Amino acid sequence: MCGRYVLINGSIIFAVSAQLQTWRNEGKEFDVLPRYDARPTNLMPVVAQREGRTQVLLMRWGLVPHWSKDGKTEFSTFNARSETLHTSRLYAPYLKSARCLVPADGFFEWKRYTVQTEVKGKTKESELKQKMFIGMKDRSPFMMAGLFSVWKKPDGSEFPTYTIITTQANALVADIHDRMPVILDKNNYDPWLDRSLNDVDFLKTLLLPYDPAKMVAWPVTNKSDDTPEAVEKIDFVTPPAPSLMKVTKPITSRKK
Repeated sequence: MCGRYVLINGSIIFAVSAQLQTWRNEGKEFDVLPRYDARPTNLMPVVAQREGRTQVLLMRWGLVPHWSKDGKTEFSTFNARSETLHTSRLYAPYLKSARCLVPADGFFEWKRYTVQTEVKGKTKESELKQKMFIGMKDRSPFMMAGLFSVWKKPDGSEFPTYTIITTQANALVADIHDRMPVILDKNNYDPWLDRSLNDVDFLKTLLLPYDPAKMVAWPVTNKSDDTPEAVEKIDFVTPPAPSLMKVTKPITSRKK
C-alpha cells in the first residue's frame, strides 16, 4: 500500500527533464507544499490531461467515482491494486481513459516486527512497527502512477480526486512491506497520460515494481508531524525496556 508520501518542492519536479517543463502552468497548485506527510483526503498536485492538454491540478487523495450519488465511497480508495484494475467495476473505466501522474519525493511504509519480553519467568511476544522513508538514492523526485475521477457537485462545480496504484514490492521494499506504489519510468509518462490510449494489455506492462538498485530506505520518527523532521534518518533502536526485550523476527506482510 501507499498511505503516506512526501512532496517538498514543485519546481524541482519540473527541473527533472525538459519534458516536464512543458507541463508547467502558472497556477497555485504548488502553494500547498511542502508536504512531508501527505495522507488520504489531502489536496495534492497531480499531473493529468484535461481540456485537451496536460496540466497540473489540485486533487483530493481518495478517488470518488463520477457516478457517486453523494460524493462518497463505501470503502477506502486511496490505493488501487495493479493486478485487478482491469477487472474492477470501480477502477477499470479510469484505467482506460483517466490516468494521472502523482509527483513525490518519497513515501512511507511501516516495518512490522515482533519483540519478545520475559516477565516473571514468562515469555511474551508483542508486535511493533517502525516508520520507514523510501525514495531515490540520488534524492530525485519521481512520478507514481495514478487514476483520477471528476465528480460533479449538485451545483455543477467539479470535485477531482485520485488514487495511487500499487504493485508487489521490489527487493528493497519487500523487507518492509509486501506492496509499493507503481513508480513510472520517464519514458512512460506520455503514454500513461494519453487518454486516447486504451490498450489495457499494454498499460498493464507499465505497472511493475521499480528498480530497487535505484532506491534507498531509512527509519524515521514514528510521529506524523508535517515537518522536515519527518524524513530525517534516525537510528532504528529496539525499545530499551524491559532489559530482556529483543527483536525476534521481522514482519513483512499483514496478517490475513
